[in-house]
Amino acid sequence: MNNTADIFDKMKQMQMFSSLTNDELSALMDKIVIKNFKKNEVILYEGDTNNYMYLVLSGRVKVIQNTEEGKEIIIAIHKAGESFGELSLIDCKTSSASVLAMVNTTAAIINKINFFNILYDQKKVLNNMLQMFCIRLRDSWSRVQMVNLKTASQRVIMLLNQLAGEHGEKVAEGILLNIRLTHQNMADMIGLTREAVTRVLDKLQKDGLVSTQKDRRICLRPPFQKEFPLKNLTI
Repeated sequence: MNNTADIFDKMKQMQMFSSLTNDELSALMDKIVIKNFKKNEVILYEGDTNNYMYLVLSGRVKVIQNTEEGKEIIIAIHKAGESFGELSLIDCKTSSASVLAMVNTTAAIINKINFFNILYDQKKVLNNMLQMFCIRLRDSWSRVQMVNLKTASQRVIMLLNQLAGEHGEKVAEGILLNIRLTHQNMADMIGLTREAVTRVLDKLQKDGLVSTQKDRRICLRPPFQKEFPLKNLTI
């Protein structure tokens, strides 16, 4: 994505800049750097988390932490249109997490000086960012609640519910989760083993609550939606 017009259109769709006029956004374009990342490439190391913020123009990234045993825990997944790194720029503290590209990804990068210049110059951007932080805080509360649930079934069902709100797409068969996650990815997000996630999904599929597409994306069928209402659905 090296076309200037394409980049400009993508930036306009970002929640952070969604309130800006074309002229206001054009004035900011010289403050960003565009970079491409290959699948599994590290985008942001722990030690650099208070130097830059990133906006995902295309692709998908995961925020991970590694336990002392070397196990990877997925803290968050950001898709095109989302951003990360703003909080560390504000409080000047590094995060104990790294960010990796899940697929080939293009990101807009803003350094600390330009970040604060944008905030000071554009109150609209500051207001949008406050809304973004509120959404993330609510998501964090949901994640804490999810991990504290006792059974594997409860955790998987709540995760599917959350993913539907973030990545759901209405299709004839139900709600398609427009994100490809392995069972291991899902297990890493909710503190379970891959085998446990597989058992729960197999039972949900046997009961007719979910189905799996040819490309491995999961579809939540109407019975799932009826039994487990999708509280956060925004599509």
